[in-house]
Parts: sequence; C-alpha cells; structure tokens
Amino acid sequence: MSGLSKIALALIAASASLTAHAQSQSDYGGVGLMQMPTARMQPQGTLSLTYADNDAFRRMSVNLQVFPWLEATARYTDIRYEKYSLDPNFSSQSLKDKGVDVKLRLLQETQWRPEVALGWRDMGGTGLFAGEYLVASKQFALGDHNNWGHLDITGGIGWGYLAQRGNINNPLCHVADRFCQRTDTTKGTGGQFEIDDWFRGQTAVFVGMDYQTPHAPLSIQLEYDGNDYKNERFKNPIDPTLTEPPVKADSPWNWGAKYAVSENLSLGLSYQRGNTLMFNISVKADLSHNPMPQQSAKPRAYHAPDNNHQPATSSNKANELSVLSERLQNEVGVELNAVQQNQHRLTLFHNDHSDFRSHQARIERSTRILANIAPNDIKSYEWVSVNHGMAVRTDTVNADEFKATLLGERFNQPLSRTVKSHSSSDATQQGEWLWRKQQAFPSWDLDVAPRLKQSIGSAEKLYFYQLSVNPALTFNLTPRWQFKSEWGINIVNNYDEFNYFVDAYESDLPRVRTEVRKYYDEQDIWMERLYSRYTAKLTQNWYGAAYAGYLERMFAGVGVSVLNRDFASDFAWGVDINRVQQRSPDSTLGLADYRVWTGHITGYYQPSRFPNELFKLAVGRFLAGDEGAQLSYEHKFDSGTIVGAYAAVTNVSSQEYGEGSFTKGVYISIPFDLFSVKPSQSRAALGWQPITRDGGQMLSRPVSLYGMTDSRNPFYNEQ
Repeated sequence: MSGLSKIALALIAASASLTAHAQSQSDYGGVGLMQMPTARMQPQGTLSLTYADNDAFRRMSVNLQVFPWLEATARYTDIRYEKYSLDPNFSSQSLKDKGVDVKLRLLQETQWRPEVALGWRDMGGTGLFAGEYLVASKQFALGDHNNWGHLDITGGIGWGYLAQRGNINNPLCHVADRFCQRTDTTKGTGGQFEIDDWFRGQTAVFVGMDYQTPHAPLSIQLEYDGNDYKNERFKNPIDPTLTEPPVKADSPWNWGAKYAVSENLSLGLSYQRGNTLMFNISVKADLSHNPMPQQSAKPRAYHAPDNNHQPATSSNKANELSVLSERLQNEVGVELNAVQQNQHRLTLFHNDHSDFRSHQARIERSTRILANIAPNDIKSYEWVSVNHGMAVRTDTVNADEFKATLLGERFNQPLSRTVKSHSSSDATQQGEWLWRKQQAFPSWDLDVAPRLKQSIGSAEKLYFYQLSVNPALTFNLTPRWQFKSEWGINIVNNYDEFNYFVDAYESDLPRVRTEVRKYYDEQDIWMERLYSRYTAKLTQNWYGAAYAGYLERMFAGVGVSVLNRDFASDFAWGVDINRVQQRSPDSTLGLADYRVWTGHITGYYQPSRFPNELFKLAVGRFLAGDEGAQLSYEHKFDSGTIVGAYAAVTNVSSQEYGEGSFTKGVYISIPFDLFSVKPSQSRAALGWQPITRDGGQMLSRPVSLYGMTDSRNPFYNEQ
C-alpha cells in the first residue's frame, strides 16, 4: 500500500475523535466563512482537506492546526480562464498557483472579549492572492441555544487581495508613509516572503456572521467581501476573444450554508459576488490522538513464587531462556539476542524495536515476562537496546521493587519508578553467558512493497506520479555490515506527459534533480539502489557509518558519517562527507560525467521544555555544488504523528535557482496504528515540495545515525 493511500485511511480512521463543534473551512482552506477568514481555530492536531469549485477558480488545500494558536494552510488554485503559458510546447494546462497561509491567534475569547487573530494569505507563493488581515470573532447565544442556536460575528481589516475594495484608508499610514504604498509584482521568480509589502497599500473592512441553527449540522453564513475583483490577473487568456477576466462582483455580499454530514465531513454551497455559485467539501481528521482501540495482548501477570520454589538448574536454564525469548517475541515483539549473568544482575541484549511505539510499555511488558522466569535471587535486570550491532541504551530494573509494585506492596507507585535509563557500552561487564540466540551469518531478508513517486505543481500537469512495486533483498554479513539491493518495477505512471525538458533552459547549476522525467519514464524495470553499509559505536557517545554503491535513484558514490549524541541530552551533532557521481538514466549501472563532493555538519536540538519539537540545522555543500544551510522543524503530536517543514538557502541567487527562489517543503509521518487495532512502529510518510529545482538539494543517504540512536532521546520512554 502506498504512503498516500495509507494516509488517506488514517484520515478516515482518525476522524472519529473530532469535537462536534469543529469550525468550518473557508474556500481558501483555512478556518473561515466563504472568502473571508475568521479568528477561529480548530482543535490542535486537526488536519483538513478542502476542495472548493466555481466557474473561475478551483482550490485544493490542506490545513493543519499545528498548535492551539497556529494554523497553517498549503493550497493550489486552478485559474480556469488563464493558461499556464502561451507556449503550447511548454504547457497546455490552465494556470496553477501555489500558496501558503498562516494564521496566529493573538487573544482567546472570554465572556467579554472576542477572539483576535492575525493572518497572511499566499505569503510564500507567487503573490497572486497575497494579503494580510487582522480579524476578531465573538459568539453570542440566542436565548436557549438548543432552541435558537448561536451566532458568531466576525469583523476585520484586510490588506492586499483581501482589500481590493479599498473602503477605508490604511490606518498604518499614520505611523509611516511607507505603509501607504504596495507593489503589484513579486520579487525574482516568486516563492519569497514579500515582507516589504506586508500591511501596506489600500485596506478594506470585511464583516460576516455564522449562524449555527438549532438543527446542529446546519449553519448559515453571510459576509461582506473586502475584495471587488477588479484587479484579477489576466495575462494569458484561454479564450482569446476574452478582453477581461470573467470574475466580476455584482454585489459585495456572499451568503451560503454549510452542512456537517458527519463529524469529519462537511458540505458547503454558497452564492457569491451576486453572480456565482460555489461548492466546497471538507474532510477532517484528528491527528493528535489515537482513535483506534489497541487490541494488544494483556500484560502478563506476575505470580510470586511459593516457599518451595527452587532456582533453575543449569540443565534447564537454557530451556527457560528459550521460553523467555519466545514469549518476548510473541507478546511484545522484542527479539532477544543474548543473556548474561553477573552475580545478582541479569543483562539481556535485544534489538531496539518492538510492536510498541512506547518504550516504557515495551520495558514493562518485557519485565513482567522476565520476572516470572528469572531466579528470585536476581536483584536487577538490565535491558540493553541494540540497533545494527550498536548498543544504544540500557534500562535497569530493580527486580524486588518491580515485583513488589506488581503485587501492590508499593502504594500508588508506577512501574516506571522501578526503571532507570542510562547509556550503554558495547563492552559488557564480566559475567557468565547464559544464552545466545543461534544467529547464522550471513542472513538475508526479502521485502516487497509498493512505492509512489510523485511531483505536484509541474508546468505540464498539476500531478505527476509513478506507482511501482519495489522488491528489496538485504544480506546481513554481520549485525553491523549489510548489503542491500532494491529494484523497481513500473506499474503505471504519467511521466510520459512531462514533455518539456527543463535542461533546455540556460542555467549555471548542474541538473541534479530537474531531469526527473528521464529517470521515471524511460525504464520499466530499474535498480533503485545497490549498496553496502557498515555501522559502529565508536565510543560511549560517538556513532559512525560508512557506505558505498548506488545510493539512490540519481546518484552513486561513497560516504561516511559520524554522530555525537550524549545520552538524554537535548543536543546532538554530526558530520557526513560524500563523494558522488550522477547515475545515467539510460542504463542500470551506467554513470554520467557529473561528480561532486557533498556533505554537511548537522546540529539537532530537542528542548527539554518542549519535548515534541525537533530543530535541525545542516550547513555545508549541496548536490549542485552550491553552499548554504537547510533548516528543518518537526512537531510530534501525542498520537505519534509527525509534521515537519524545511527550507534551504544557499549562495545561489533566486534568478539562478529559478521559479520558487529557494528549496522548501513540508512532510507528514503517520503511525500505522492510528488506523489499526494492533500496535506498530511502522509509519506512512508523505512529502510535498512545491517545486523541484536544482539548488539546495541533498543526497538521500542510506543511513541516518540520528534515527538509529533515537532511543537515547531523553523523552523516548513516553513516545
């Protein structure tokens, strides 16, 4: 199943936990009325997909409530009356405009105070719909709301596209004259933040209301639009007989209705500008909580030994440890590799993964099983997490306290109080090896999975895709040394419609990413990657990896990376250095002439005060030889869903870079168990890069030391 389809299932499954009074989405995708925004916000973690359609515009948007005070929206607008380009060899589709919106809550509503928000539309796009606003909303109950419903009144002031009616003077002109003027063009090739134009130029007041009827699913909306639509873009008309855009406002009033079919699905119908019908549909899901009841096995109960209990003899000790290994695998998904005893301490080495995303649940369930098998004279259990042969973390359990807690002898003491986590060393303390799992090397593993490659927002077509089946064969020579081969078999794709070769443009940058069609369209069977990698724990807090081969679809080469990560520290940093050569799209093993050194110094910061936030800064050389930095940010919701954004700025100018000005994108990673009754650590991931250019592009390396050492995270127990 592709990442896209898995996320679609997740949206449907996760939607059950949304509140009954979720706010409606505007035609632009953010919370609002129809054309105008409100100050309202959705519950944190709400993801909304909205489609809005009329004769002139078709809008598709994704909206996420990242924090209670921050709403973010990404949107495509199909302008149906205008061509993407006058050159039919370049593009024959209608104009598609990309936009990003942000809304910040300044004040939360109280009994006497309205909710107040500040927002930006199209702040990182081409600027066709760019505008800013300050808006307030206040709700009023109409008597008994069960009989009369309630009314939500909104009023605001807009700039830019929201203020084309210009019905008031810009109040900021009294602050400085520069606020009186606003440019009508975008800088460079678009995609930049036009800060110099924010809150400048003419302004307009807009007002509206949302009447929640006594029939709860139905609401009626009315708004006064701040835009008179007299300045619509009209450079490349689809119909050459048209002399002006077919967007007119016969009335400043828009009115409509929204109907909540369910908590996660709503429909809208409105009559706008006095001449236009608009239809929209919105699907919502709550990504902040897990709506699926997990049906994992009940944690094993602990049975205290009776007075006649005798320690296990050496003859049956190995058998009991084999039983332990089997139970850990079946009940927790933990693969036990070896057991060592040093007097009254039992050390257990296991792979750093299981069926449970919660490390705390993993340790507690595993220790319940162990406590029923281990001799009663063992006073501590050491669980050593091992990832690709590297000891990453140790969790030491006080055996007596753990058992006493299970028996209720420690009043209200949680099991977590009996566990202490700390760093591990590959070198074990002296002791007797009681048991080792019979692991034959080399071993191999075969995995066959679907893959969806996609490109959104290209000139010829809004959406390009390739669906393939990718069998992957992994040979493990040792726990640390692997060979991997992954192939792709094309099922269906539409990259043959990608008929304009971007390399016809003059550019100072090597074509490291923009020749994507050559790789996705010209081979039905291809080698995705073929490489060898070796990982090692170098010292107590240093980890390293080396790799060589065909590292990704477009590049082959060699590289090394190291990571310094102290246990339970907010900070980590690493270095990667790579010498790579571009692969030929015309042959399986062929290479092109382009070679480059690429690598970065990367810092990671996960603050103790905000454990769900991760900041990454990578500074170095990118694939096109340009130098600069990429800043990334991730937020993890309580459900385990991760949303992230990144931007790369290099020494390449916006003119050299091309459309979009610099590389940027967003991504989302959703745990499988959001739409499964069984616990799982697997994930479905989906990314969106508004436009792909050659500057600011990073190598897709086959190893992430930071991900491999994630259990050293100080908050890992809770994840």
